[in-house]
Amino acid sequence: HSLLQGRKHLEELEIQGAANFRMAAEENDVKRIIYLGGLGDQHCDLSTHLKSRNNVAVELVNGKIPVTILRAAIIIGSGSASFEIMRDLVEKLPVMITPKWLNTKCQPIGVSDVILFLTRSLLNEKLYGINFDIGGPEVLTYKEMLLEFAKVRNLKRKIFIVPVMTPRLSSYWLYFVTSTSYNLAIALVDSMKIEVTCKANNLSTLLGIKLIDYDTSIQLAFDKIEQ
Repeated sequence: HSLLQGRKHLEELEIQGAANFRMAAEENDVKRIIYLGGLGDQHCDLSTHLKSRNNVAVELVNGKIPVTILRAAIIIGSGSASFEIMRDLVEKLPVMITPKWLNTKCQPIGVSDVILFLTRSLLNEKLYGINFDIGGPEVLTYKEMLLEFAKVRNLKRKIFIVPVMTPRLSSYWLYFVTSTSYNLAIALVDSMKIEVTCKANNLSTLLGIKLIDYDTSIQLAFDKIEQ
């Protein structure tokens, strides 16, 4: 994705990238595309980031190649931007004064489960032309995710939510406290105001995936980091 380029050019760059990819795939007789996009109800007022994720999916589906779309919210794993931001916040700040979007609900998923969904979807013709929401077994607010993260890491943390922090202030807060860039912080703050939970489906059963919980996802991420 093109989040680091800023919101002004995000949608244009991502649509162009998707179109280029689709045409190259068609020219090279690719049999199937599996696209990992972002959660978000298309009928809601989506952020630029989530809207662009959906637009990329539409661009791919408009081609000749069958597409399977998997849509995820926050992915818990080392290297995931959202995971690294949470890690920075929890490890650096014993007390957090936070914006009200920390009350927004989200359905995080462990990176190992995401990889299982992707690999087990390969060559499965039953999934051609279908889209699925994928998420872990729990729906949590961002505040609950941070506090649970701290608990897993054996850290005592307190979070106080204030209603006066604007999106711009929230973005600066993430930018100065964490290792994220300002453009990425703005895009994530815009998206974090929107509830991202999965619509019910039987994909995990169909693919034989036993979803791991949020705590286990964090523990596995740190096992990977320690390696």
